[in-house]
Amino acid sequence: MKRMIFAECCGLLLVAAAQADDCRQQLPAWIEQAHPGHATGQVLQDERGRYRVDTEQSICKVWPARPQLTLMAMLLVREEEDDYGDAELEVLVLDSAKQSFLARLVEPNRLDWNAFHVEDMTFDTAPYRLRGDDLAFGVRISRRNSSRANPAHETRLDLYELEAQSLRPLLGELPVFLSWGEWDTSCTGAFSETKGVVIITDRVGNQGYRKLLLKDTRVERRMALIDGECRTVEESTHRYQLPIEYGDERYLLPIELVSDPL
Repeated sequence: MKRMIFAECCGLLLVAAAQADDCRQQLPAWIEQAHPGHATGQVLQDERGRYRVDTEQSICKVWPARPQLTLMAMLLVREEEDDYGDAELEVLVLDSAKQSFLARLVEPNRLDWNAFHVEDMTFDTAPYRLRGDDLAFGVRISRRNSSRANPAHETRLDLYELEAQSLRPLLGELPVFLSWGEWDTSCTGAFSETKGVVIITDRVGNQGYRKLLLKDTRVERRMALIDGECRTVEESTHRYQLPIEYGDERYLLPIELVSDPL
């Protein structure tokens, strides 16, 4: 029996890996399908003006809960300079069998950058059952600055709901990770790291959406050079919870996160 279970688990892992590889291999063709002319280097233009697709940042993933669907996210660059840029986030849902898009949503200015540049995007396909048995999925966007003396890194979570043939944002820019420091680039300085976990509670709120809870753990450290060695001279851990409730159209970020994220 154990061998059978092990074999079944291995089979599922191989199928998931094959789907992931297939997704990555087909991504260039899907980008061209969504933005004709991209592959041949044509200037792309829509009602908002010229843009280009950042293929290196674009991602895809087969939705585990609905394996007939493939999730895609693209970074559409509108303007870029050395220190700043204007970019949009486009999220798409593809019917894998029909090779056609079920839904797509563009969020203007969602990926703009200046001091912080977009480092990575990943899909979060945890079972977000926010209303009844309806499933949502997430996109985690990580940013980082380029300062050595004042390093900072953050990750924010967006949640989306597929309704018929449209995508609807449910939660925007929820901070789930933040790391920052201020030091002499050698040893002495202060550092802070906060990690957040989203909990879906059983409490049902406005329009049938369950209330969420963000559980944060913040670790703060102070470093100093002692007897020629870089040591932690002070460390403290803080844990706290923040409720997140659904408003008229989407989940509302707690005021603590709007005024002073994490």
